[in-house]
Amino acid sequence: MASRRHTSAGLAADFGIAALHTGFTLWHRLPMLAAALALQGKAQDAAEMQRMISEKAAALANGMVDAQREMMRLSAAAMTGRLGFADLPHVSAAIAAAGLRPAFRTVKANSRRLRRRA
Repeated sequence: MASRRHTSAGLAADFGIAALHTGFTLWHRLPMLAAALALQGKAQDAAEMQRMISEKAAALANGMVDAQREMMRLSAAAMTGRLGFADLPHVSAAIAAAGLRPAFRTVKANSRRLRRRA
């Protein structure tokens, strides 16, 4: 459990990177949302809004499964004695990182896709 992604600092770094990608994604999507609220949106904007909703639902479901999988992995490691005492402070960060990984991946993919489209 000594890898960077399973530490509190690794989780904080992932949040920082996700914040950058989120800012770029919002920069492209906010005009679409404003146009949709004014009922002047294009069909392309409606498709993008549907995609936003479905991506969030899929990331939520995948995150729940991944967090559960990580909890089971850590429980098995604790029962077999492979989870050291020094690893205990990072257990919650490991579960949170596993649960958030699908959301971070989606945010990064959206940022790249919208950057290419612009």
